[in-house]
Amino acid sequence: MDSLDARIFSELSGSGPYHSGVRQSYSSIARKLKVDEETVRRRIQRAERRGLLGGRELILNPCLIGREPVAMEVKVAGSDRAKKLGVVQQIKLVDGVLFIIDLQGESLNVFLYCENEQAILRRTALISSMAGDKHPLILRNVGFPRCGLSLTRTDLLILKSLRRDLRKDTANIATEIGVSARTIERRISLLTANNAFFQLLRPDFKRAEGTICRVTISYGDGKKKADVDEIIGSRLRIVYSMTTERAASQFTFVCNNVVEAEAIEEWIRGLDGVSEARMGIIREFILVAGWLDDEIERMLSEGKSANTFRPLLSPSLPAKSP
Repeated sequence: MDSLDARIFSELSGSGPYHSGVRQSYSSIARKLKVDEETVRRRIQRAERRGLLGGRELILNPCLIGREPVAMEVKVAGSDRAKKLGVVQQIKLVDGVLFIIDLQGESLNVFLYCENEQAILRRTALISSMAGDKHPLILRNVGFPRCGLSLTRTDLLILKSLRRDLRKDTANIATEIGVSARTIERRISLLTANNAFFQLLRPDFKRAEGTICRVTISYGDGKKKADVDEIIGSRLRIVYSMTTERAASQFTFVCNNVVEAEAIEEWIRGLDGVSEARMGIIREFILVAGWLDDEIERMLSEGKSANTFRPLLSPSLPAKSP
């Protein structure tokens, strides 16, 4: 995966855990990257043929289902591979878990949606207990914009249709739902403009050329965070970034081999303002988003939107939980 591949992946995945331009064209990506459209098309199709890009799924803005997004990193205490895989299977059963990233060694990254403050405290404690980690890293400001849109039944049917095929033709959606293609186009534009849904890639990093790493950085000096984030973003082949948390950032990036990865880790830890850097090589990206289908079906059966979200009283937990 060279620098251009990384930049294309970054455009597809967006900044943060979401990307709002879910139906963006190859030409729009090409314009942003200042390359020709056919190059972008070939690179994406090559990634799909190799299985590196396994597909894309629609995910709902958590506000629409009355939930708050939370990211966390835990270390599986004294784990061998079998024990860690067992912990992964347990975490997959926790309500609201959207995806898990398995890193080489002890670490797991978990991303989940929670209904309220009590649910956040309860589920993060549960996941920490499963891993045997008394000091998990918990991130709360993970980049999702608010969404105050009330969904119509047509909107819900569109979301259901697009869940596993974000590039489905509007004419086909219209035939499925029984409305005009023009109505579909208008509603998708409205949903997109209001950040109602996003795109989540299903990558298989085992099929990537090179080593894919993920680092979670904690900052002792928040005033230096923006400058350090910019330095890291400009020097590494970034495929994903989340920099909205006040005192922490996450980056997924490509390097040539383990030796280069170790050198990058040492370099990041030496940057002024960095208090801690937790880095690992990605083994597997595990998507657990099937429960979103149940949420859409529930809203359809109730005949109303579940957008009852209200901002939580506590906007953020500290970067390191006690």
